[in-house]
Amino acid sequence: MSPEDRQAAFDIRRQVFIHEQGIPARLEQDGEDENATIVLARWQGVPVGTARFRRTVSGWKLERFAVLREFRNRGIGGALVQFILHSLPKGDRVYLHAQEGVIDFYRRYGFEPSGPPFREAGIVHQLMVHRLL
Repeated sequence: MSPEDRQAAFDIRRQVFIHEQGIPARLEQDGEDENATIVLARWQGVPVGTARFRRTVSGWKLERFAVLREFRNRGIGGALVQFILHSLPKGDRVYLHAQEGVIDFYRRYGFEPSGPPFREAGIVHQLMVHRLL
């Protein structure tokens, strides 16, 4: 990923997580980007969405999914999920922490809730595990 693409991904995250959702910058910038693969989605050449994935002791964690507000509901988030799932080794555990409002979105891509909801960055989340991998 070029330095420009990396910066575009961080700019999208800043807009969505810090400005829209009010997440403190210190929580959004968690120091894990160096250990992750960052993905950037473009719409007609313009950076509009991002996500990252990384190997943890619990499996592959998908995280930091963000699509700019004006580009939502165009399939960009789903394309990011599918791209990452197809990039991972088959048979490994894949999981994510879904914000409460997007649990059904992740269900469409094979994730199932696991355990009780919890708070992360002041927002209710649900651990979800991919059922097919």
